[in-house]
Amino acid sequence: MTRELPRIKTNSQQFINFYVLFTLLVYNGSFFEKLQAIDNNLLFMLCGTIIIYGVLNVILNLLFVTERVTKILAISLVIGNAFAYYFMSSYNILIDKVMILNVIRTNIYEASDLFQWKLPFIILGLGIIPALVISRCTITFQPWKQELKLRLKQSGIIAVIIGLIIGISPQRFKDIANNHYELRYALVPSNYIGAIIGVSKMHKELTRPYQAIATDAYVEKYWHNDKKNLFVFVVGETARAANFSLGNYQRDTNAALKEYKDELIYYPQFYACGTSTAVAVPCMFSKDGRQDFVTGSELNQGNLTDVMQNNGYHSLWRDNNTGCQDNCNRIEYEEACMGKNCLDNVLLKGLENKLKKINQNTFLVLHQRGSHGPDYFNRYPQDREAPYQPICKDAGLKSCSREELLNAYDNSIHYTSEFLQQLIKLLKGFEKDYNIVMIYASDHGESLGEGGKYLHAYPYDSAPEEQKHIPALLWFPQSTAQDLRINKQCLRRQAESYHSHDNLFHSFLGLAGIKSSVYKEELDIFAPCQTRKD
Repeated sequence: MTRELPRIKTNSQQFINFYVLFTLLVYNGSFFEKLQAIDNNLLFMLCGTIIIYGVLNVILNLLFVTERVTKILAISLVIGNAFAYYFMSSYNILIDKVMILNVIRTNIYEASDLFQWKLPFIILGLGIIPALVISRCTITFQPWKQELKLRLKQSGIIAVIIGLIIGISPQRFKDIANNHYELRYALVPSNYIGAIIGVSKMHKELTRPYQAIATDAYVEKYWHNDKKNLFVFVVGETARAANFSLGNYQRDTNAALKEYKDELIYYPQFYACGTSTAVAVPCMFSKDGRQDFVTGSELNQGNLTDVMQNNGYHSLWRDNNTGCQDNCNRIEYEEACMGKNCLDNVLLKGLENKLKKINQNTFLVLHQRGSHGPDYFNRYPQDREAPYQPICKDAGLKSCSREELLNAYDNSIHYTSEFLQQLIKLLKGFEKDYNIVMIYASDHGESLGEGGKYLHAYPYDSAPEEQKHIPALLWFPQSTAQDLRINKQCLRRQAESYHSHDNLFHSFLGLAGIKSSVYKEELDIFAPCQTRKD
C-alpha cells in the first residue's frame, strides 16, 4: 500500500509570500549576481531584493485568485523556472524574446547539444518535486470581498515601502532601470514570460500580406565581357574575429587560406547586426540595417535572395544549419545534411555539377554549421588529429579548462578555413565562364568564458565584444578584378575601416548591377573602388 504525501494547509497570503520567497532564493542566483555587480553595497542589495519581492508579490496577488488557478499557475511556473535556471546557470545566458525565438527555430539535433547530464536532476529537484508539494497544498481563500480587501491592503503597503525605498535615491534607481536592463532578462520568471509574450506578438506578422521590395529594380550591365556572374555568399556560424589569424590571432587558425593570401581581403573591423542566428541571419539579408531591422519582418517581407532572383539571378540556398530563417521561402532550397553533425564539406558535395546545370547568373548561399557550440569538437573531422590539443568534449563547457575550450573552438575555425579553401578551389574551375566573387561573413560571434559568459544571444546592447565582432573576408580571382573593374588595393585600404552586416545587401546589389531605390551606394563596399562607367 503506497503512502500518500501529507497535505499542507495554508491560506492564500501565506502561500503567495512563501512562493515569492522560494522563487527569489532558489531560481534567481543569476539575477542577484548581476545586481551585485552593479553595486556590492549590502544596503543596496537589500533594497533591490525588497523591491523585486514586492513587485512579484503584487503580480501574484493579481493572478492567484482561486485554489485551482493558483495551483495550475504555480506548478507551471516552477517547471518553467527550473528550465530557465538550468540554462542560465549552465551557460550564464540571459533570456529575452530572441533567445526564445532561437529555441523555436532550432532543430532537435542542435537543441540536444545543450542538454547535459545534470538537466534531469535539476528538473526533478527544482521543478517536479516543488510541483508535487504544491499539488498537496490545501489553500484556503476568504470570501471574495474580504480576500480582495486583504490583497489591496497588502499591495498598498508594498507600494508604499517600494516608494519610500526608491524615494531615497530616485535618480539612482532610474539610472539602473535605463542602463542595466540585463537585470530584466535575468529575473525569473518574468524574463521568460515576457519573452514568450514578445515572440507571440512577433508571430502575428504571419497574418500580414507579403511585401515585395525593390519592385523598381533593373539591371544595368557594367561588366564588359560575355561571362555570367557567380556570386557566392558563405554565411558563417558562431565564428568570432578574436580567433581568426587573418586578424592577427596568435594561432594560425587560417593556415589553409595561405595559398590564396594575395587574392583574399580580410575585414578586421566587421560587426554583426545580432548575436543570434534567428536575428542576425534575417538581418544580413534585409534591406534594413541593424538600427531599422525588425525581428520577424522576414516572415512577410522580401530580402536579398528575392531581389537577386527577380533580376535574372538564380538564387540557391544550400544549408548545413537550422534552415534559412525564412530567407529562402521563394527560391530554391537544398538541405545538405539529413542527419546530425554533418561537417560543412557536405555543402560542396555535388555543387560543381549543380552549378554547371544552372548555367546562368547565379547567387549562391552556403549556410555553414561553422563553430556552433557548445560541442565545438563535433565541428571538424574526427578521423585525423586536429592541430590543437587537448580538447573540451563536454557540452557543459564549465568543466573544461580554458585551454581545452579554446583548443576545441580553434579547431573548428581551422576547419572553416579548410572549407573555404576547398570552395575557392572549386570556384576557380568556373573562372573561364564566370565573373566570380565570394564573400564570407559569420552571423555572430561567441563567448568562451570571458567574464563567465558562454555561447551567444545576449541582448545586443549589453552583449560582450566577442559576440558582436565577427570575421569577414572577400575573395575573387584577378580575372574578375579586371572584368568587373575592381581596384583591389583600394579595397584593401577600405577594409581597415568599420564595416558590418549592413553593407552586405547593398554590396551584392552593386556587384549584380541592380539599380533600385532601396540600394544605398554608401554601404556598397565595392562602389568606391570600382569603375562602372567608361
